[in-house]
Amino acid sequence: MTKLFEWLMAAACFLSVYFAIVLRQVKHELLDQYMLEIQLSPIFLLILFGLYAATVVLYRTFTFNNCEEAAKELMEQIKEAKADLRSKGLVISD
Repeated sequence: MTKLFEWLMAAACFLSVYFAIVLRQVKHELLDQYMLEIQLSPIFLLILFGLYAATVVLYRTFTFNNCEEAAKELMEQIKEAKADLRSKGLVISD
């Protein structure tokens, strides 16, 4: 199950309950008392989702690790490729 599918399933579950309450398919005194908060809940959840997404992006950006060994290996491969091309007569500026 992919993350997208998980998020879509959670959204579908929330929206089915939300529309059942807002369209008055479910009747209860407590629901009538807090109808404004219920109606505004998708906006609050959207704001919370935005904060979550920004936090995840920032955290993963700040904890991104450098791969020094891979960088050295790549530089060696570039030097080898340039040397090979020079041996075949290609002029390469450094």
